[in-house]
Amino acid sequence: MKRNLSCASLLILSGIFISLGLISCKATARLALKYWTKKQVREFVSGCEDKTKSLLGEEKAKKYCDCAVDVVAEKYQDYQQIKNISIMDILKIANDCK
Repeated sequence: MKRNLSCASLLILSGIFISLGLISCKATARLALKYWTKKQVREFVSGCEDKTKSLLGEEKAKKYCDCAVDVVAEKYQDYQQIKNISIMDILKIANDCK
């Protein structure tokens, strides 16, 4: 009986972790999608990761860029505006992202 309970508990915990993972993936760039298309968000994040992964490492660059896209999109709601600013300006804007 105890063994069945622990197996059931593991299944429930696994379901919770999977659900949390799916929710957090959907939450990524939610703010940016208010202003930009999905394609624009992907383009920004991809470019950001390419430019920052050599400095931060791949995993940290991913987290940083997921945060940065929301911060930058809020300041530059017209996606075309970011094409005229430097990467240094973007880094300053997204300074609080870690």
